[in-house]
Amino acid sequence: MIEDFRTLLDTMQDASHSVALYSGTREFLKHKSRNKTYISDEQLHAIELHIDHGITVQVEGLDGERICQMSRCTGSQSWR
Repeated sequence: MIEDFRTLLDTMQDASHSVALYSGTREFLKHKSRNKTYISDEQLHAIELHIDHGITVQVEGLDGERICQMSRCTGSQSWR
Protein backbone atom coordinates (compact mmCIF):
# COMPACT_ATOMS: atom_id res chain seq x y z
CA MET A 1 0.00 0.00 0.00
CA ILE A 2 1.28 3.45 -0.89
CA GLU A 3 0.96 5.70 2.15
CA ASP A 4 3.58 8.38 1.59
CA PHE A 5 5.38 10.23 -1.18
CA ARG A 6 8.65 8.26 -0.76
CA THR A 7 6.82 4.96 -1.27
CA LEU A 8 5.16 6.32 -4.41
CA LEU A 9 8.53 7.38 -5.84
CA ASP A 10 10.09 4.01 -4.97
CA THR A 11 7.33 2.03 -6.70
CA MET A 12 7.61 3.84 -10.03
CA GLN A 13 9.23 1.56 -12.62
CA ASP A 14 10.63 4.35 -14.79
CA ALA A 15 13.25 6.40 -12.95
CA SER A 16 12.64 9.40 -15.21
CA HIS A 17 8.97 9.46 -14.13
CA SER A 18 10.04 9.37 -10.48
CA VAL A 19 12.45 12.28 -10.98
CA ALA A 20 9.83 14.27 -12.92
CA LEU A 21 7.17 13.73 -10.24
CA TYR A 22 9.58 14.63 -7.43
CA SER A 23 10.88 17.77 -9.18
CA GLY A 24 7.44 18.90 -10.26
CA THR A 25 5.97 18.41 -6.80
CA ARG A 26 8.84 20.27 -5.15
CA GLU A 27 8.45 23.20 -7.59
CA PHE A 28 4.66 23.26 -7.13
CA LEU A 29 4.99 23.38 -3.35
CA LYS A 30 7.71 26.02 -3.58
CA HIS A 31 5.64 28.35 -5.76
CA LYS A 32 2.19 27.71 -4.23
CA SER A 33 3.14 27.76 -0.55
CA ARG A 34 1.60 30.66 1.34
CA ASN A 35 4.35 30.92 3.93
CA LYS A 36 7.24 30.11 1.55
CA THR A 37 8.72 27.76 4.16
CA TYR A 38 11.43 25.46 2.86
CA ILE A 39 10.44 21.78 2.84
CA SER A 40 13.30 19.34 3.35
CA ASP A 41 13.59 16.10 1.38
CA GLU A 42 12.71 14.15 4.53
CA GLN A 43 9.54 16.20 5.03
CA LEU A 44 8.55 15.86 1.38
CA HIS A 45 9.13 12.10 1.41
CA ALA A 46 7.01 11.69 4.55
CA ILE A 47 3.99 13.60 3.20
CA GLU A 48 0.85 11.46 3.44
CA LEU A 49 -0.81 10.81 0.09
CA HIS A 50 -4.40 10.74 -1.04
CA ILE A 51 -4.55 8.99 -4.38
CA ASP A 52 -7.72 9.08 -6.48
CA HIS A 53 -8.34 6.67 -9.32
CA GLY A 54 -10.85 7.50 -11.99
CA ILE A 55 -12.09 6.29 -15.31
CA THR A 56 -14.42 7.92 -17.81
CA VAL A 57 -17.09 5.56 -19.10
CA GLN A 58 -19.38 6.20 -22.06
CA VAL A 59 -22.95 5.17 -21.23
CA GLU A 60 -26.36 5.48 -22.81
CA GLY A 61 -28.74 7.83 -21.03
CA LEU A 62 -32.44 7.16 -20.45
CA ASP A 63 -33.31 8.99 -23.67
CA GLY A 64 -30.81 6.94 -25.72
CA GLU A 65 -28.21 9.70 -25.84
CA ARG A 66 -24.53 8.66 -25.38
CA ILE A 67 -22.91 10.49 -22.46
CA CYS A 68 -19.65 10.20 -20.52
CA GLN A 69 -19.64 9.66 -16.77
CA MET A 70 -16.69 9.64 -14.38
CA SER A 71 -16.41 6.68 -12.04
CA ARG A 72 -13.84 7.03 -9.28
CA CYS A 73 -12.56 5.63 -6.02
CA THR A 74 -10.19 6.69 -3.28
CA GLY A 75 -8.26 4.75 -0.67
CA SER A 76 -11.20 4.89 1.72
CA GLN A 77 -14.10 4.46 -0.73
CA SER A 78 -14.90 1.86 -3.35
CA TRP A 79 -15.80 2.59 -6.98
CA ARG A 80 -18.92 4.69 -7.45
